[in-house]
Amino acid sequence: MQVQVGNYIYPLVEGQPLQIPAGSTLRVFYSFSYKVAETTTVPVWAALYTKTPVIGSRIAVEQAQRKTTITLDTAIAWQTYQGQIEFTIGSGVKPGVYGLGVESSGFKDAGDYIDDCIEVTAAPGMTEWMGPLMMIAMLGMMTQTTE
Repeated sequence: MQVQVGNYIYPLVEGQPLQIPAGSTLRVFYSFSYKVAETTTVPVWAALYTKTPVIGSRIAVEQAQRKTTITLDTAIAWQTYQGQIEFTIGSGVKPGVYGLGVESSGFKDAGDYIDDCIEVTAAPGMTEWMGPLMMIAMLGMMTQTTE
């Protein structure tokens, strides 16, 4: 599985989280094999998730997911479907490390999950911008006093 953030595409590796600020849009590239007797539509869902400590079940992050439908053409022999789905990591998502999953409930093996592959970082706030802005203002004042 790969994700696109801005103009860059990154492969995802479990345990090697990609740092992404809250508010960013992820485009997730996925593929799966299928056979259907007639053209049909199926749901596809992508989300960041956390795992429960004891039983390890996945819990989707509500502010970082999307569900859509895709159309699969008739395929009597196994075919590969390649697609993409995008969603925005909402500003309410807490900084931390998350897994990323894509699945289609219509097919047995049409799901892919990678644990601990996305690290959500805090979106830059006012305090992060204040230092550079003060430096620019001071430089501006210094150039005016030398003239």
